[in-house]
Amino acid sequence: MTKIKNMEEFAALSGISRPTVSKYFHDPDSVRPTTRARIEEALERFDYRPNIYAVNQNRKLTKNIGIVVPYLADPFFAEII
Repeated sequence: MTKIKNMEEFAALSGISRPTVSKYFHDPDSVRPTTRARIEEALERFDYRPNIYAVNQNRKLTKNIGIVVPYLADPFFAEII
């Protein structure tokens, strides 16, 4: 079995549209129970997990922060972080 690289490949292999798969990952209760069951079965069969960074890339709020410090081993900066 080949490794699925992205949501488009997963959707094509599972026979479910990419927007529906995306909607499922955003809010599983937003899709019909029968479709949800098909997606969950395909997740098990293909052992697919979405890349959370790729999923959040097009959203306005990624819930990620970046921190730049000159020297992380310094206890002062480590304590701040």
